[in-house]
Amino acid sequence: MPGDDVDVPPDERPSWWTENERLREEMDLPPYEPSRFADGTYTYRVVERLEAEHDCTLRFVALNPHYPDDWAVRADGERLFGIGRRRDEHGNTVYEMRSEEFERAVEEALEE
Repeated sequence: MPGDDVDVPPDERPSWWTENERLREEMDLPPYEPSRFADGTYTYRVVERLEAEHDCTLRFVALNPHYPDDWAVRADGERLFGIGRRRDEHGNTVYEMRSEEFERAVEEALEE
């Protein structure tokens, strides 16, 4: 449910999340938070579910690696649609689409 990802207990976090937190603390960087959609939902939760439902691999890919950059969503290497992206005050990624919009866009693109 959108916005329910605030304060995920450490024992419920994927190992890569814990590792990113450790590295940021080690380097005295701002706090780590996984990429999320505009409504606060963490992308990994939505992406993992959609990948399982559609038997595909979804990726967020930079089309132009220079700022300001253009991003797209790909399924098994095929471009589905573009997506806006920004960084929050701690440098964490926020995709400029609500999780429900993202789900709809992926499902519509995969149906074509």
